[in-house]
Amino acid sequence: MPGQRSKKYDLILDLVYLRKGQGLTTDRMFVASTLQEVCGGGEQPLEMTRARLVSAIQSLPEAHGREALLAAYGLHPGTKDLPTLADRRRAYGEHVNRKADTLAERENAAIRELALTLLTSYYAGAPLPAQLPIPHGGYLIEYLNVSTVYLQRRFSEHQQERRIISLVDGAECFRYHSSDTDSSGRTRVIPVEGCTIETEYVPGGSLHRLIFPEPLRRGDPHEFTFIEKLDDVESQLIPEEDFAGQSFETPALVYRQESTFLGGRPPIIWAYHMLSRVERPGTPENGELLEFGNSNTIRMEFHQLHGGFFSGIAWRWD
Repeated sequence: MPGQRSKKYDLILDLVYLRKGQGLTTDRMFVASTLQEVCGGGEQPLEMTRARLVSAIQSLPEAHGREALLAAYGLHPGTKDLPTLADRRRAYGEHVNRKADTLAERENAAIRELALTLLTSYYAGAPLPAQLPIPHGGYLIEYLNVSTVYLQRRFSEHQQERRIISLVDGAECFRYHSSDTDSSGRTRVIPVEGCTIETEYVPGGSLHRLIFPEPLRRGDPHEFTFIEKLDDVESQLIPEEDFAGQSFETPALVYRQESTFLGGRPPIIWAYHMLSRVERPGTPENGELLEFGNSNTIRMEFHQLHGGFFSGIAWRWD
């Protein structure tokens, strides 16, 4: 109909509005109706809408525009809690040595690209069409934090902390699989907070049901933590090459991997991202080389994980 505004136009208006004032706050998202619609509908919690918006921003391919837009919305560490857009541009501009008009151009280009991303639902945290069955257990992982300890070059234990958002009603558990080959032995999984655990050992690995205190409703967030450990560490062979990583059949917005080495640090260490099982863990040449600094701990953060691909940290001892 002539004169009728497009959904893309209205979505861009919402995205521009949320850049102003205090930035991306919950109370201001209430009036961004088109954004709510493309992120799954106004009946879902605003927390899920916000998570999906952040996921879509993180998926933008152009780094300068992506970072400028995160800063404008107050999602950058250096601009969080600053009260005005001018304040956020000034702080981020000092960080990257760019003027406000340059940042505004980058933001505007990123907003146009973001609108297309949201409308096509082509990002890890995108809402699923109602007519399709929900895959990957019906969850979105908001973050996964893993802290792994290696003792004398061998895997000892790690702690995993997850925050998920349920995409279905009545979600009772999260299924976690561990492979004997990934840890060179059969591990034990111990609940810490937010779940109880039922384990079934099968040839080649273990199947764990992390059961929630009560079933989750659609849109409910839930945090849970567990420890996975190998009791007989010294029985493992000392590998020449090893890795700490995860596969992501369930889409995740953020994955943080921390690995601590007690009894020696590997001389060559790199990050790999979104590789298939046969490619994992890649090589130092096609990965991102990492350095320890002054500690025995290395840290890496990944974004936009999905499709059953693997990401993590790998190393060689010789």
